[in-house]
Amino acid sequence: MKKINIDTWYRKEHFDFYTTFKQPSFNVCATVDITKTLNYCKENQLSFFICSLFLVGYTANQIESFRFRINNNEVYVHDELEISCTVLNSDESFSFGEFGSSSNFDLFYQHADQQLAKIKKGYKTLKPTNNRGNEIFCSVLPWLHFTSFSHAQKQNEHDSIPRIVMGKYKTIHNEIAMPVSVEVHHAIVDGLHVGQYFEKLQYNFNHFFEQNY
Repeated sequence: MKKINIDTWYRKEHFDFYTTFKQPSFNVCATVDITKTLNYCKENQLSFFICSLFLVGYTANQIESFRFRINNNEVYVHDELEISCTVLNSDESFSFGEFGSSSNFDLFYQHADQQLAKIKKGYKTLKPTNNRGNEIFCSVLPWLHFTSFSHAQKQNEHDSIPRIVMGKYKTIHNEIAMPVSVEVHHAIVDGLHVGQYFEKLQYNFNHFFEQNY
């Protein structure tokens, strides 16, 4: 990771402004057409959960502001992000699964498959193993095609980790639409960047597997 010189940073005014807020995060929900990726998963007998989680992280790595993190009133940009996601336990509670980097699909899928098998066998934890601050927190609500979302938070000062949630997909007109919630810290991410994230996420759901496999 690299430290940002805030004094010469083009976002200095915005950073100084939003870091004074008690609740500086904002949340945007939109739908993504998952038709092509879902069909690819069915044709190749792959887990749609793992594939979609990979694309969520892969896309986040493409947006520089999603790699910014605030630490002790300083800003750092990470080279690569890793993904932590909730996984349902057999007793209907959940664990935090650490899925690692989403730069290489084959490695990600293999690691995710191992993590899910471990949790399925009874491993349960809410303790993160990554202390580098380069994670994205993800969740899945496969029971709801939601239109809004809010997160439980400890309100730690300047918690700048993006939180992304995927919901239940359903057919709308000629596409299979899945709701996605994106929550970010406004001192380092604007609506423009979230819009860019959704644009790239849609592109990746349409073309990643078509172009790479």
